[in-house]
Amino acid sequence: MDILSSRGPRSSERANEIRAQVAAALALNEEATVMVSELACMEEGCPPVETVIAVFRSAKQKLQFRMHCPMAEITAQDIEEMCAQQVDSSSEKSHGSCS
Repeated sequence: MDILSSRGPRSSERANEIRAQVAAALALNEEATVMVSELACMEEGCPPVETVIAVFRSAKQKLQFRMHCPMAEITAQDIEEMCAQQVDSSSEKSHGSCS
């Protein structure tokens, strides 16, 4: 499966939307960086594509979220739940499923 061949303007738009939603949900300042990537999932039982969201904040630990679906399937509710779970947790990594 070549996941890179499916990337285009819509994929970039969706990544920007997800970045903005994560930044708003976590109340990030302008110094924070949010990276959104679609990757082939190699773990057994994992869907073929997952979305990885990394948040880099100055003077704080990096946050990493893995959503077991492509970017196009992630909803605003998924992002809100993922970020709320992170706020309630001391873990820097989180896994989730899409609605």
